[in-house]
Amino acid sequence: MSETEPHAQGTLPDAQQNIEPDTRDWADVLETGCAECGFTGDVDVSMVPGYVSASADTWDQVLTRPNADIRVRPDRWSDLEYAAHVRDILDLFRERTQLIVSQSAPTLPNFDGDAVAIESDYRHQNPAEVAIDLRAAALAYAADLVQITDDQWDRTGYRSDGREFTVTSLTRYGFHELRHHLQDVGA
Repeated sequence: MSETEPHAQGTLPDAQQNIEPDTRDWADVLETGCAECGFTGDVDVSMVPGYVSASADTWDQVLTRPNADIRVRPDRWSDLEYAAHVRDILDLFRERTQLIVSQSAPTLPNFDGDAVAIESDYRHQNPAEVAIDLRAAALAYAADLVQITDDQWDRTGYRSDGREFTVTSLTRYGFHELRHHLQDVGA
């Protein structure tokens, strides 16, 4: 299953607010960049831990907005849903990084952001709890990235579809996810 960015329906009655799956493989931003958020694919990975850690403060501010749990447009999730997604992808990127560092050419776990959003009921989670968990995920991921040694940045792992990631490319991909979703919520 390809990895997807969340794509959601807007302020419609509950029965009509189903998430429309996004089938794009967003890992292509590593080669093509992202015109939507300005990501170029060549970020210096040494600055990513600081960015990830600092993002927790921004997400705290986003989650204290009075309308954080409201879908204000038909083409996007609420800020709360984006934050819950970011919390989960930070944990995912941390897990994937640990696998690549600790195993030889591992197969990385699949992730379907749309399915996880539905199963975890992002829409009805508590913003204060999401903020706490997102901060913990950001700090843990950043702490792991700081420990990566020079020879570990080139270690590889593979998605089940065969796409290869190095720790470097995976870190850049995680950076893009975080940056892009901060833009999604106007932060």
